[in-house]
Amino acid sequence: MTKIVSPLPLSSLNAKVPDDHLSFSSLKELDALSGILGQERAIEAIQFGVAMRRPGYNVFAMGESGTGRSSYVSNYLKSEAKRQVAPNEWTYVNNFSDNRSAKALSFAPGCAKVFEQELRLFIDGLMATFPAAFEHPNYQQQKSAIDRDFNELYEAAITKVEKAALKMSVAMFRDANSVSFAPMRDGKALEDNEFASLSDDERDDFQDNVSVLEQSLNDELLGLPQWKRATYESVRKLNLATVEEAVETLIRPLFESYQDNEEVTIYLKAMREDLDKILIDQMVDDKASENRDDVSRRQMYEELYLPNIVATHTLDGGTPVIYEAHPTYRNLFGQVEYSSDQGMLVTGYRLIRSGSLHAANGGYLILDADKLMADHYLWEALKRALKSKTLKIEQPYADMGLMNTTTLVPEDIPLHVKVILIGSREIYYLLQDLDPDFQDMFRVLVDFDDTLKRNADTEHAFARLLKDRIAKENYADVSRDGVASLIEYSSRLAEHQKEMVAKIGDVFELLGEADFVREMAKDEITTKDHIKRALKAKMYRT
Repeated sequence: MTKIVSPLPLSSLNAKVPDDHLSFSSLKELDALSGILGQERAIEAIQFGVAMRRPGYNVFAMGESGTGRSSYVSNYLKSEAKRQVAPNEWTYVNNFSDNRSAKALSFAPGCAKVFEQELRLFIDGLMATFPAAFEHPNYQQQKSAIDRDFNELYEAAITKVEKAALKMSVAMFRDANSVSFAPMRDGKALEDNEFASLSDDERDDFQDNVSVLEQSLNDELLGLPQWKRATYESVRKLNLATVEEAVETLIRPLFESYQDNEEVTIYLKAMREDLDKILIDQMVDDKASENRDDVSRRQMYEELYLPNIVATHTLDGGTPVIYEAHPTYRNLFGQVEYSSDQGMLVTGYRLIRSGSLHAANGGYLILDADKLMADHYLWEALKRALKSKTLKIEQPYADMGLMNTTTLVPEDIPLHVKVILIGSREIYYLLQDLDPDFQDMFRVLVDFDDTLKRNADTEHAFARLLKDRIAKENYADVSRDGVASLIEYSSRLAEHQKEMVAKIGDVFELLGEADFVREMAKDEITTKDHIKRALKAKMYRT
């Protein structure tokens, strides 16, 4: 039995847009549609992933590049983040008890910079108060009294020996560091040539007298070390009391401002103890004071006491949404930098540099999966951070034997972040097959379809999306037949008459080239003819 095959009509080979699907003459009659076309399943998934706050519900946005996945995810997260409460800010401060580590302090949104400014004002007070406090007449009088007590004891001992020397016709000479004796005649000390002319017996008598006087001097000055210790202790107490009294006036407002913040209060107490020692060492020591000008003193205070702010937020700014375009260990986790000091590498808490995880902590971090997978160690470090909910700055390759430098170890910071990976299907299924932790840590899959169903609604939405594009790129208006041509081109890319390609970037590219053709032709509106010519030129080039 012969089967009769009817030939296809020409119209069946091309999916033309019906006249009633696009009821406008050009795009200027439409309202713009910002966002993404279709993708209802993906939209529901991202909404669920953002709303689910339990551990492990990080997101993997899967699909081809150009489907709008990155822009939609970013825009949606930013819109949601505005409605959420801003997280705390973090700073690193000096650890005075261990110079190889740094303390982390948490502040309410907007308060870290306030704390820094308050400490700057405190340093201004230190600069104005010291060394002026040690030049005050009251301090100088008390210090002079202590010195006078010591000098009186010393003078009394020396005077006693000097009187005994005069009875023996021996002159006693004093300078800053020593005491010497010389024979006398007629109340005057002998010169060297006169001493040489003395008889042996006279010389022996003089030497015997000097021995007696030296022993007497030793006996009288036996308490000298104790006098010096007592004097030093009295001066130390005076210096400490002077410092404490002056600093107390300056630092009391800080304690009052942060009395409800236990961690800051502990830091202020440690800073106060360190400051007492620094001021006594640097200000009381005359040589140290002479070698340190106001600029270097201010720099010293700032390097010791100012906070190193690593994450800031505004009170009404919502949670952070951070996209890290170049995910390296340093860019994600931060690092400890070094500076050169007389040929030596030195570091400190002020040289800690934050990463994207610091900025995104309390909010959302968007990463490209293919870039992240380029470094296996980085992927493992990110998983450790998400599992432990801890943000740690460390030497990334130290445990591989590639780094042996002793460095600063900042205190760990609690990490609360939702990570959104954006990548292809190949990467998703590769991670699913080869990494047993992946499925537990990225439980939300946001699958962006490669194609969309083509009907009157999606075609009209497509036209509104084009309106948004020409507005952003400052293109000319597009006629109805031009829009229809772009829809038909989208179906050809999808290789299906009842579907359109979700990779809208290719359609936007053709729209831009058609606008260029229109501009060259000096026409006011982009039409089907411009799109046809642009498509023909594209095919010719490739």
